[in-house]
Amino acid sequence: MMEALKEWLIPYIISNIVFGISIYSAFKKTMIARIFLAGFFMWASYFNMGSAINQPELYLNYAWLDALPLYSRFISGFLSQHITAIVTAIAVGQFCICFGLILNKDWTKLSCAGGIIFGLAIAFYILTTKYKHDFIWKWHQYRSVQCSDFMAE
Repeated sequence: MMEALKEWLIPYIISNIVFGISIYSAFKKTMIARIFLAGFFMWASYFNMGSAINQPELYLNYAWLDALPLYSRFISGFLSQHITAIVTAIAVGQFCICFGLILNKDWTKLSCAGGIIFGLAIAFYILTTKYKHDFIWKWHQYRSVQCSDFMAE
């Protein structure tokens, strides 16, 4: 458990800081937020498309993380037989969100709605996984163990 904490704590903190700044800039400097989010969705599209083509079995690893049996069965069943097609469709959707954020007016509104729906779907997935993301508590435990080990020496 502590190894996972050591591995994921820094990326967790960095991602929360970056997205905190993006939320702030969404209210203060909307163009900066749009550019950042467009870049993020472009990267996600690139990553998912490349992974779907070159390493489709990568997505099967998520089945054991899920707390909902229905979702685990979906990953192990239907998705496992159609990984490339489904993940490619997701990547195309992410690219469309990116492209829409670059455009103006109606396209931007539509892509913002798509981005919000995508974000809510990811948040729902995270909330229903068996892998709990309580890094602050684990970080406190980790620091306590480190300090007590240091004092014991």
